[in-house]
Amino acid sequence: MTEPPRLQFPCAYPIKVVARAAPDLRQTLDDVFTRLAGPAALSQVSERPSGQGNFVSVTYVIEAQSEMQISALFQELKQCPSVVMVL
Repeated sequence: MTEPPRLQFPCAYPIKVVARAAPDLRQTLDDVFTRLAGPAALSQVSERPSGQGNFVSVTYVIEAQSEMQISALFQELKQCPSVVMVL
């Protein structure tokens, strides 16, 4: 079995966060991304509410510097109370 190809860093890396809709959700997510990926992480963000408006998916495209940075983002995002999943 061959190992999948490794990412070449730095690279553009999309991270999708699915969360319960909340008034302060974007600010909370923006703070995490800014702290761990820099202010440029906020330059490519798309947001899409669910059909009934109970959930929202927010996709950030960051300039990833390492697997460790991506892992740290996933870990911290999963600690946010409204976050259901991180992809």
